[in-house]
Amino acid sequence: MPDYKLLLEIQVLDEQKRALEQKLREGQTSDELKALKAEIEAGRSIFNKLKGEYSNQKKAQKTKEMDVAMANEELNNLDQKLYDGSITNVKEINSNSKKLESIKNKIKQEEDDILVLMEEQVNLRAKLEKMSADLNSKAEDYRRKHGSLLANQQKLQQLIAQIPLARQKLLDKVDAEIWHKYMDMKKIFDDPLARVEKGICMGCRVGITFNELRLLKQGEGLVFCSHCGRLLYWERQG
Repeated sequence: MPDYKLLLEIQVLDEQKRALEQKLREGQTSDELKALKAEIEAGRSIFNKLKGEYSNQKKAQKTKEMDVAMANEELNNLDQKLYDGSITNVKEINSNSKKLESIKNKIKQEEDDILVLMEEQVNLRAKLEKMSADLNSKAEDYRRKHGSLLANQQKLQQLIAQIPLARQKLLDKVDAEIWHKYMDMKKIFDDPLARVEKGICMGCRVGITFNELRLLKQGEGLVFCSHCGRLLYWERQG
């Protein structure tokens, strides 16, 4: 196998390694996963805020229910005094009657407030249940995509790990002088060796001269593209 062909295979492996490493880096910072994670965190923040509001409303309802219970107890005691004959003074009867009505109005207002709180809690509970289901769905989606990403990352790492051995096997067969020249050119090009196809340098996509093509076909030393400076490789067909 010609050294140029070996060099080309090494160059292809190097290009594959760079491409795989780029994919690996890109996968480590997936924009899709970042956006999904941010969405989940924002949703959880809203969920916790609503949950706190729901809890406060339950506490407020309980407080009002206790106030109603105490007011009812006071109402019963006062009602009993008014109608059991223990209060006989007209002025005191009138005063307590007004107090009785005030307590009844307070109870009615508190009970109305409790009904409003209960309705708000029903609405909040429905929102919380929907948000919980949405967040669970998004969290599951994140876990699935993250797992897929990790599996893909592992596969890329395995492919990258296989390249050095394959590259070394090819390198062991390459002429040392050609290799040194190739490595010097690597300081200028990532791909110093360019295949010639139909009279065109595939490195710069420009046609080579007749003399360059003649030298390649004759196999007379190293031939460089007069346009880009890459080392040219021409493979005889058939």
